[in-house]
Amino acid sequence: MESTARLTQLRSRTLVIAGIAALVVQNLVLAVLNAVYAASAYPVPYFVGQTSFSAEKLEGWFAVMIDGGTLGTYWLAQFVDLGFIAATLITHALVLALIARLQAEGVWRRIALVMLAIGIAAPLFDVLENLTSFVILANPMDVSQPAAIVYSSFAVLKFVSFAIVYAWVPFGLIVAAEWAVRQRRVSVGA
Repeated sequence: MESTARLTQLRSRTLVIAGIAALVVQNLVLAVLNAVYAASAYPVPYFVGQTSFSAEKLEGWFAVMIDGGTLGTYWLAQFVDLGFIAATLITHALVLALIARLQAEGVWRRIALVMLAIGIAAPLFDVLENLTSFVILANPMDVSQPAAIVYSSFAVLKFVSFAIVYAWVPFGLIVAAEWAVRQRRVSVGA
């Protein structure tokens, strides 16, 4: 938690500019990822496949790609996804550090630092999910049920972490704005 707290010591302007740049890069990589994923002809939306908890279903979806000759493209999507994950990690770190920096000292700052840690954990769960998918893809027609469970578990942890962080961002900004307004009233009234 100390390293995330140090990130909040960067100037707000630096965090804003770097955060915007990271968000642009993240969206560019996402566009490439979406195109490669679509070209792989994976037969279900990625979140359905990632949270199936079923070796049998995964094998069936892989069979569709093998029959269509697109499993190699799906492999490529996994590597492009690693770039997206890196961009997401950087974006989360910068944006959530800014929100933490804007909070008043005390409970809201501590909550913001926890959200920063969760925001960094979310892409790390995504990395673990991808690494598990590489193990599964080594033999896509013989997926073990325990591997499918591990794969889907990392995906669920990722999605829950993302949901928590994305719910926090607007709330954290509102709390920070409210605190800033109160501080301004106090300084004007003094």
